[in-house]
Amino acid sequence: MTVWRRPYSLDLTTADFMVVAVLAVGFFVLLVFEVRSGGLLGPEALFLGVWNAVGLAVAVRRAMLGVWVSPVGVRARLLLRTTTVPWASVVEIRSGAGSIAGLDMGRDAIVIERTDGEPVQTPIQSGAVVRPFRLELTRLVTWPEHYDEILANLRECHRNARPPEQRAPASPAPDPARADRPDPPEQVRRPAPNAARRRDIHALTRQYERGVLTDAEYAAALARLRGDG
Repeated sequence: MTVWRRPYSLDLTTADFMVVAVLAVGFFVLLVFEVRSGGLLGPEALFLGVWNAVGLAVAVRRAMLGVWVSPVGVRARLLLRTTTVPWASVVEIRSGAGSIAGLDMGRDAIVIERTDGEPVQTPIQSGAVVRPFRLELTRLVTWPEHYDEILANLRECHRNARPPEQRAPASPAPDPARADRPDPPEQVRRPAPNAARRRDIHALTRQYERGVLTDAEYAAALARLRGDG
């Protein structure tokens, strides 16, 4: 039996929908007792039952959104469909532009590149600001730090799934705050960037990777964020 798992920590919205699913089951049990005791009429019970069943189905499916892995492949679960790609058909797992129905959402999304050339966009997207009260039924928008953690874990799973002779040595992702920066003549310790600055550097790096910024614009903006001038 193949066991599928999410190789990353769950986000807050997924946990919330798990709670909603549990509450929906509890409400359904309460509804059954009300009908048996005569507290609800037939039409009312039918309406509430259908409404609860639809809510339960959406909550369960929403709680399962994400990227799942197993020894046989990687699986992207969206709200309305699930795509499974065997590890042998995975070229790479990368970060790309997030879109819905062909429209660029202005976010980065984790993309699975396949050998047949047709990429699979997963529901996991990076957002600079998390709005807890915005209903995101079809996408998982998480903090840039969590997004990078998920991407690194999925790449590690892909690397481990390859035959030993095809495995490349794991290399940590370059820190944009130190990339292409020569050591100063004197070792001067600078304070580490705070969380807000790290998010700004992350967003700037994503824009550069997507081709929005030129090399010169990226270097100048990165220097300003680091306080080099």
